[in-house]
Amino acid sequence: MPLTNKEIEKILRSIWNGDMSVFNLPENIFEFTYSELIKMVDNGFGGGVGDFTKGSVRAGKALSYQNNIYTFSGAKTFNEVKDLSMFIFNEDGAKRPFKEFREHGQRIDNTYNVDWLRTEQDTAFGMSQSADKWIGIEEDQELFPLLQYQTAADERVRDDHAQWDNIIRPVNDSFWDTNMPINGWNCRCTVVRLSEGSETNIKGIKLNDDKLFGVNPGKVDYIFDPKTHPYYKVENKFKPMLKDNFGFKIPDK
Repeated sequence: MPLTNKEIEKILRSIWNGDMSVFNLPENIFEFTYSELIKMVDNGFGGGVGDFTKGSVRAGKALSYQNNIYTFSGAKTFNEVKDLSMFIFNEDGAKRPFKEFREHGQRIDNTYNVDWLRTEQDTAFGMSQSADKWIGIEEDQELFPLLQYQTAADERVRDDHAQWDNIIRPVNDSFWDTNMPINGWNCRCTVVRLSEGSETNIKGIKLNDDKLFGVNPGKVDYIFDPKTHPYYKVENKFKPMLKDNFGFKIPDK
């Protein structure tokens, strides 16, 4: 459930007063982010930790996703509070009036917890859904040894995605290590399993080199890559805090 205006104002005032900071982060923002994202992961993947047979591929993947959303939510909370804290004082070092800080803070909160969150939710769902599909693809590889890439085939398709449209390659081909959808923010591409067909010659075709999405979601153990996502890029003095996920614990669902 989104934070109320009253809760947001309380957080903003606590940051402005110095009661909250990057060293004392608000748990309710972390818990809100985690709950919204893990819900999308579980929906896309068809279940969460505890819903799959212990020791199975899906059980291991669900646990990895839970841990990734946990650290991502902590890093995101840290970044939001850091951005808010940077506006407490003006260019001359004088503390801004709370009214001015609150107006700016509400815009930052809206950016993090509405605009960016919406895209992150779509990504969490798309990545986990793609991973679930890939596990099924590998399980049925003997029956359907080929995959065909398909775009949404409309004017919104990106040029680099359009070049991959209708490409057919074997399931075990390295093409799918970087080009298994989703392949970018709000990507709508998919793959179709084929029992037979002619393989496409992909010589000269540029593979997906997107730092965040140039992976096969079913072959990695994260939704948001901790090595490339900007939330995880913190100054050296904060890295011990990042390693401890800023003291946050995984909330009870």
